[in-house]
Amino acid sequence: MASRSSSVICRWCARTGVALFAALFQASQVGASDLPRVMGTNLCADLLLLSLAAPEQIVSLSRASHDPSRSQVADRVRAYPMNRGGVEDLLYRQPDIALVFQGWTGGRFKGLLAGQDIRLLPMPYPTGWDDALATARTVAREIGRAEEGEAIIAAAEARMHALAEGLPALRTLYLRPGGGSAGAGTFVDDVLTRLGLRNLAREAGHTGWGRFPLERIVADPPELFVLGYFDQALPLTDSSYARHPLLRDLLSRTPSIAVPSNGWGCGGLELLEAATTIAEAVRGLTSTRANRP
Repeated sequence: MASRSSSVICRWCARTGVALFAALFQASQVGASDLPRVMGTNLCADLLLLSLAAPEQIVSLSRASHDPSRSQVADRVRAYPMNRGGVEDLLYRQPDIALVFQGWTGGRFKGLLAGQDIRLLPMPYPTGWDDALATARTVAREIGRAEEGEAIIAAAEARMHALAEGLPALRTLYLRPGGGSAGAGTFVDDVLTRLGLRNLAREAGHTGWGRFPLERIVADPPELFVLGYFDQALPLTDSSYARHPLLRDLLSRTPSIAVPSNGWGCGGLELLEAATTIAEAVRGLTSTRANRP
């Protein structure tokens, strides 16, 4: 299991350019038996554990992370037993710590956990990169990986800062097939802003997740589209913008970056992956423009 997980982490390092992750992972092989046994009960929890925990700590990961249609790590988690995120799974696997959704109660079976020495660690919903780092720091500390977690966080912060260097402040709109966008207070806005891009939804006064008016897009188009979920087959009611001829024509004439549907993950450390995709694409666009006669 260790060699398989090591190759997975190293491939992630190559993708993001954070070579420190590989060294940290090798160091994590020492003393893992002394660490608490941990279990992820949802995709967001699984992503955190895969980034922070020693492989031997992980006793089970959720069914969602094993599903390639929902998870970007499906090929990485095959070595780990699957769970459905229920109390019965916790009782069966007997982890020391289980990462659960914020507000998870276990329903009417929560009482069954009494006296089982299973500690529940709720995962808050992140609204930005700082939240993602804070949650990672908390989880790393709670699972006995504080030192490794701090090094990972420092490397991730440095990489995020480096990605923004020299990027042009393009007028950018994040758009989903049904017209949804991301205003202030969302992790998408936070990533775009940290990269130095101008988020048109924020500039238009939008907060949170909501629809951006099509007539406004057509009347005052962005310089760059960041597209989310355009790679999925969606019902007609959820893809009205993607099918509209005016937007289709505009997309054919405007630079766009398609972030894979699961590329944003849960707004955790994997935001670095989305930021890398966007930054590299913007640099490519800038280079192409500069080389035109």
